[in-house]
Amino acid sequence: MPKYYPLFMDVEAQPVLVVGGGSIALRKVQTLMDHGAKVHIVSPQLIPELKALINDNSCLWSEKAYSTDDIQEAILVFSCTEKEEVNAKVSSDAKAHHRPVNVVDDPEKCSFIVPSIMEQGDLKIAVSTGGSSPIVARQVRAELQAQYGQEMAEYLTLLKTWRNKAKFSLSPEKRSIFWSRATDGEVRKLIKNQQLTEAEGVVEKCFLSLLD
Repeated sequence: MPKYYPLFMDVEAQPVLVVGGGSIALRKVQTLMDHGAKVHIVSPQLIPELKALINDNSCLWSEKAYSTDDIQEAILVFSCTEKEEVNAKVSSDAKAHHRPVNVVDDPEKCSFIVPSIMEQGDLKIAVSTGGSSPIVARQVRAELQAQYGQEMAEYLTLLKTWRNKAKFSLSPEKRSIFWSRATDGEVRKLIKNQQLTEAEGVVEKCFLSLLD
């Protein structure tokens, strides 16, 4: 198995090709659209749930069988069909055009794999077993979800509001002190206990104590 390089990619407004029109393609398209990609689906048929996503801006559908020309400018390529010959063709074409390609449930045809992702607001943790066992990756993700709850989303939102204030008002040394205090566990604990006002107060107190 390859040693995959972990990477988070910005796909906002970027063209992505999805070949296939079934339930697996649906999950891929939904995730891509959630992250702002411009999705091009190529498939003779679509399941109703996938067809409902088609629009003029972020999700286009070519009602036909896949051909090499469909690669076009796609920065990522997904093949989600049940036809071995189609998946092999998509994989070969994408690699020939130097485009990252993922063929669902067939790591040997992939140049990248999609990890199991745990999200809480701005927190994203990607879990991968390198294609060895997707089930284990999902189990680890479930364990992380139990460890990092909804408070993480609110916690990171709060810290984000102080980034520019700290950047422009504190020296590098004092910024380091500020972030160490703001992230020492007290603020997150208060938010977890639904004491958001108190948590905001702790961060503000840390900041004010370091102003010249």
